Formats: sequence, C-alpha cells, structure tokens
Amino acid sequence: MARRSFLFVLFAFLLSVAVRAPQLGRPLSAHHEYCTAVALIILHNWYADGFLAHQGNPVISFTDPADRIPEGYTTNPAVHDGVMYYFSHPPLAYDLPYAMFKAVGRPPDALGLQVFNLFFHFIAALCLLLALQEAVPGDPSAPVLAAMLYLFMPAPLWFHGNVYMSDMFVQVPWLMHLVVAMRLFHRKDVHDGRLSILFTTTLFLAVYTSWLGVFATVTGVGMALHSWRRDLDRRWLILAGSATVVAILALALTAWRYTRIIDLSALLAYFQGRFAERGSFGVEAGIPAHLLRLITNYRLGYLPLFLLLGALSIRRIAGRRGRSDASGVALGTFIVLSGAPVLMDHAFLLQYADHDFAVLKAGPLLCGIAAIGLRPLRMPWRGVSVAAVCMAGVLYFYRINPLPGSDAGRYALEKELGTTIASTADPQEMVFTLGFTPEPQVQWYAQRTLFRVDTMGRCNELMRAQGSTRGIVFQYRDPALTATRITAP
Repeated sequence: MARRSFLFVLFAFLLSVAVRAPQLGRPLSAHHEYCTAVALIILHNWYADGFLAHQGNPVISFTDPADRIPEGYTTNPAVHDGVMYYFSHPPLAYDLPYAMFKAVGRPPDALGLQVFNLFFHFIAALCLLLALQEAVPGDPSAPVLAAMLYLFMPAPLWFHGNVYMSDMFVQVPWLMHLVVAMRLFHRKDVHDGRLSILFTTTLFLAVYTSWLGVFATVTGVGMALHSWRRDLDRRWLILAGSATVVAILALALTAWRYTRIIDLSALLAYFQGRFAERGSFGVEAGIPAHLLRLITNYRLGYLPLFLLLGALSIRRIAGRRGRSDASGVALGTFIVLSGAPVLMDHAFLLQYADHDFAVLKAGPLLCGIAAIGLRPLRMPWRGVSVAAVCMAGVLYFYRINPLPGSDAGRYALEKELGTTIASTADPQEMVFTLGFTPEPQVQWYAQRTLFRVDTMGRCNELMRAQGSTRGIVFQYRDPALTATRITAP
C-alpha cells in the first residue's frame, strides 16, 4: 500500500469519526443499539464474574441471586443454572473487546466498545483498499475511492460505530480474507505457502466470528476447486481441503465452548429454533414481504451509492465509456469473492435480513463496483463525484439517526427506565415488568435481569420458583414508570 493512499484513507476515517462524534457515548437506544447492550452485558458478566466462571460463554442475563432465571420462566434451552446464554454466533466478537477492556483495566462501557468498533472500521476500509488494488492494478485512485465510500455510507457509519455485535465485527476478518483471496486467485499464487496460510487463518477467524465466514468458506472452496479444474494443480485441492478443515475446526471449537454449559442436544435445539426464526424456509409472512424489507434495508444503508450506480449505468448505456474498466478476470474474481457470501447469507437467512445491519455485508461489493464504475471519468470528476456521494451519505445518516437535541427524546427513554429501576430496586428484590418487555438497553442500565409478567399471580409463582421472598413490579404507562413492592405468600 502506498503511503499516500494510507494517509488519504486515514484522513477520511478521522473525518468519519468527527461525523459520528455527537452520537458516541450518548444513551443507548434506537436503531439496533440493543445489539450493543447485549454485547455490554456479556462483557460486564465476564469482567465482573471472571471469564472462566462462565466457561467463556456469552452470558446475557445478570448473575446475582435475585437475577437468576427460575425454572418455568422460559423454555429457552440456553438457560443453565439460572443464567441465560447467547449462542447465536461464534464468540470471537466478544473475546476481543473483553481482552481490550481487561488490558486497559477499564470496566466495559458503551463508549469504549464504540471506540473499539470505530478502530476496526478503519481496518476494514484499509482491507477493502488492498482488495481493490488487485482488481484495478495500476490505478491507485479507485481503491482509495472505494474505501472512502465504505467510510461514509449510512450503514457503515452507524454499524461500525454505535452498534456492535458479531454481524458487524465479522466484516473485519472477512475483509482481511478478501485481500488474501484476491491475491491468491487473481495472481494464481497457490505455490506461495504464506498466502495459503493467511487464506486459511483469516477464514478461521471469520468463521469463528459469525456465519458469514461459513459462506465465505463455501465461496473460497468453490473458487479453489474451479482453479484446480482449470490448472490441474493439486495444490488447489490442498487449499480447498485446508479451508474446509479450518472452518470445521472453528465450528468445532465454538461447539466445544458452548457444550461446556449445555449439552449438545440442547445446543442443536437452540440452533434449530434460531434458524426457524431467521432462516428462509417456512416463512409465514411469505418470501416477497421479506424481499421488500430487504430492499428497504438496502435503501436505508446505501441510497446515495445506488443513485451513483444508477447514474453510471445510464452513462454507460449511453455509450460514453471513456477509458477501459478493470480486466474482466480481476473484476469477476472480486465480484464473486465479495458478492457470493452475501448472496448466500441472504438466501439462507432471509428473515434475519429484516434487520438492516444485514446489508452492511454488501458494502465492500457495492463500494468496489462504484469505484470501478467511476474509472471512465477523468480526474478530478471522479473525486468530485465521490465527495458528493459521501456528503449525501452523511446527510442521510443524520436523517436516519438524528443528532442529540433533534431526536424528539428517542435517545433518553431506555436509559431513564433503566436507571429508575436501578435506583428503586434493592439487590435482594426480584424485578418484574408487568405488561411490557424491556429492551436489552433497559436491562443494561438497570444492571438487572428483568422478568416480564402479565399478571401479579405470575410474580408469586416465579418468586417461589427462584426462592425469593421479595419482589418489585414495574408498570410503564407513558410517560410514568410506577413500582409496587410485593412479598411471596
């Protein structure tokens, strides 16, 4: 990477941080910040109780005696000894920030996690730049412009900043893998042992972070087998086999960690339930409804970029091509490696794509294609076009995520509820919410496990099951939160 390109992306990244600065460290609330709250609860429990106290498993309920989940409260198979665990993703995205907080000796908090997330947005942008350098050799500007677009589109601005979970962090090892895969398949460099080791290592990290890594493995193995059929070089077969093995190892390590808490049959039941909720099969609302939601999510995440791609398409159809695009082989390799895993992710987990953070995964492909599509334009028009799109991205970002003071109070409610519960409830009281289910942000600020009930009689049942004699019941009638203390009969 040229020093000038690095400095340009660094400056753009710092500018993107300035764009997001007013949103950082404010109360967690809207637009999927429940993901950040869940991550913080996990990190808090590891930090407070000790990593080994939970066998390194993600804990999403609090662990004091009055916070323990009693028998009969839920049928969730991820509850063990009164504690609820989160097994939906492999654990690496929680391991790394935990290590950071331990290293600096600071209890987990929202701002620290957001800074961690921001730093890796920069790493992801650099990786996209390096991957595009393979697709457009000899053109230093297109990779830089792609990185800029990835820094300033609404989806990356938000989900690489305020919102943190496995599905955001997986972008980092996956984009690292994309850099290596582009070099390996574009240069046909299978004889380079270092590249092959990096290929399998980055795949392992991606799989050990989230399911996108599995789809990246399928793509990488398919590309290796295609290269073997073309070149008849058995080293491609070895690469395909190695990639398969490391993916299985990552999944096996995940299963080993999780089955230290629950048995394998319960873990499989958990995954079966999660896939029923997130998968593309047996969809009650119908496939078209979810596809329309997916389209809406892409509009929210990348509208300025789609407008640019539309303008470039019209220009191309009109026949004004100018200089040639990237070579067909290099561009095709980039599209397959960056696009196929995302396509499989949407195809198999369509209900999950109702969450608009699912479209973050398509950012490298969309930004790369846009940067390559700009190549027929002469400089400085390419730079002017990208600057205009980035500015539009920032404005759209603010429209979706209003600045504090312009948010009509949307950022205050969860913290107010949580801190009220924290200051009102005694540590020995079991805490109930009557008739409403609090968001994870509320539980984070309350630092308590909150049990949703629909009748006062249910409170008594749960208190007896837990062994508690005291409880407090909160009811929310906008804008008031009222509390009633109860004792077990």
